[in-house]
Amino acid sequence: MLKKKPAVWKIISYGFGLFVLLFVFSMYFAPDMMVAVTNQVWALCGW
Repeated sequence: MLKKKPAVWKIISYGFGLFVLLFVFSMYFAPDMMVAVTNQVWALCGW
């Protein structure tokens, strides 16, 4: 149990870091795509 938790948090932190890098990359290189993704997220959230 104690050995599994750090691995899970490591995966989560890596995933979050990858998401942030992807987000920054998209903001710089694909603003139109980013707007579409953001609109899709708001639609999924029910706004």
